[in-house]
Amino acid sequence: MSIKKIISAVLSAVIVMSFAGFSAKAQADAGYTLGGVAHVQDQGDTGAVWNGETGELTLGSRGLARRLEKINISFTNNTGYGGSLEYRVHIQDYGWTEWLPAGTDAGTAGQSKRLEGIEIRLTGDLAAYYNVVYRAHIQDYGDAQGWVANGALAGTTGESKRVEEITVKLEPKSSPSFSTSVIYHVHRQDYGWESDWKANGAVSGTTGQSKRLEAITLSVSDPALSGGIKYRTHVQDIGWQEWKYDGDLSGTSGMSKRLEAIQIELTGDLASSYDVYYRVHVEGIGWLGWAKNGESSGTSGLSLRLEAIQVILAAKGSAEPGSVAGISSVRPECSFSDAEFDKLVSEGILTGWVTAGGSTYYIIKNADGSGSLANGVVNIDGTDFVFENGKLAPNMRIVANNRIYYTDANGNVCRVVYGDQPMVALTFDDGPTQYTSQILDLLEANGGKATFFVMGCLVGGYPDTLRRAYNMGCQIGSHTWDHPTLTSCSTEKIISELTSTDNAVQSIIGCPTSIMRPPGGAKNAAVASAVAQTGKPMILWSIDTRDWENHNSQKIIETVLNNVKDGSIVLMHDRLQCTAVACQTIIPTLVAQGYQLVTVEEMALLKNGGMEAGGSYYSF
Repeated sequence: MSIKKIISAVLSAVIVMSFAGFSAKAQADAGYTLGGVAHVQDQGDTGAVWNGETGELTLGSRGLARRLEKINISFTNNTGYGGSLEYRVHIQDYGWTEWLPAGTDAGTAGQSKRLEGIEIRLTGDLAAYYNVVYRAHIQDYGDAQGWVANGALAGTTGESKRVEEITVKLEPKSSPSFSTSVIYHVHRQDYGWESDWKANGAVSGTTGQSKRLEAITLSVSDPALSGGIKYRTHVQDIGWQEWKYDGDLSGTSGMSKRLEAIQIELTGDLASSYDVYYRVHVEGIGWLGWAKNGESSGTSGLSLRLEAIQVILAAKGSAEPGSVAGISSVRPECSFSDAEFDKLVSEGILTGWVTAGGSTYYIIKNADGSGSLANGVVNIDGTDFVFENGKLAPNMRIVANNRIYYTDANGNVCRVVYGDQPMVALTFDDGPTQYTSQILDLLEANGGKATFFVMGCLVGGYPDTLRRAYNMGCQIGSHTWDHPTLTSCSTEKIISELTSTDNAVQSIIGCPTSIMRPPGGAKNAAVASAVAQTGKPMILWSIDTRDWENHNSQKIIETVLNNVKDGSIVLMHDRLQCTAVACQTIIPTLVAQGYQLVTVEEMALLKNGGMEAGGSYYSF
């Protein structure tokens, strides 16, 4: 089957041809002459009209509703290039003729058979330097199809539409008369074929009327590029049809069969230069996301009708189209059975935000064309979100891509800890006390977090402070019940100290501690073994401010800022006023220097993959 190409059309009018300096006189002097005769219904043989100024030949009639039945185009070549012109026609009930040389009759006379389509092309060196362009005046469509070129179909096949007039001319290849685009139209339930061809993403079909698409025709052409377009449709009760090419009908008409899915591809050099994007409006769903370059668009397994299509070309490798024909996003609201919804997702039919069964999901289209419910962190239009089985995950923490993401009550990412940026864990022992809130104020003002190793005997006196620290995202660790030296304690005593503290903490914030710090840093194998039984690691330090000894804010500041580095764990005490004062300088200075102020657990996750029960950690 020959590939037929149709050049771009505007939505309901002829493309205006501009020759950018290629004047009417230049056209007349181009070195060729066209002539011929047309056999017209009820009129018989009628001489063609040659316009020497524009270089256009017109055969047939318009406005009289009479069919062309036969054409004969003569061609005189004085361009200096070898070659000629040839053509073929599509005849009612007979189909396509062979390609015929200029000066040969193409069609019938005396049989009342209409010409339905015409294709014209150049041969030899002439084809390398000139384009032959032509336009058909079509029953019911008029000139809506626009100009075509170099072997593309002017007219229709499979629609029983007569060609009433054909206009032909030649142009040098340098004439910028065409821009590549795709044109298409559809056969609709109850309405039949659209009366105009659509182009460049315009909506073809209907929405909101519950009318099925029954057939489609598409074409694309660029006189400078080889290739065209092919497409196929999935038809109710029939399944996928064979591929059709440039202007052929795909689907059915007169059989009341719905189209359920489409696939579209470019061919030849066009496929190397352009991507073809398309999307469909589906019964009960609405507009699906864009498919491209042969991907399936529709619901071939769910018996849902297609109601409208959009098709557009984009430069190869460019971004997916955004708002097209006033449709800026795809967010269908629909209701399916679980099995139907799973199929729509897995086959990549639904993508993006989808509301189904009262819940909103985000569906990702994978590289192989399949789909999946979003999980983990997904960046959508520059904003990070966290998903769990397609739904926004509220109040969640997830570790991914060397980062820790936290979500708010709506599932939006509200905080990120970056594993590839420097971080410091500020830790405070012996609280909570009256000074803890001052430190929390500083952390909150500077977007920082810290770890508080609390004593069980004190938390009951400051429940609001403990709750605030936890709700801010700070980590609560255990510093035992009343600060004994653990190396002097039995295993049972150590476990009791930690268990009692956990009970007190859980009664306030709803969960126990997950890490601990031995008072004074005193530990040995027996302590490690006992602590391991509680499932907690032991957190020591790499910077000791000795604030408990010097009570000097300036010394505390200097100790931290002169020794800090990425991965440091800093030991301070929030029971001391001097420490709260020192933090007024330490916290904003570290942030200004590019450090992230994080919890011990956050730093361990990103730098060490976590911690082991009973293990000792000084820095990361």
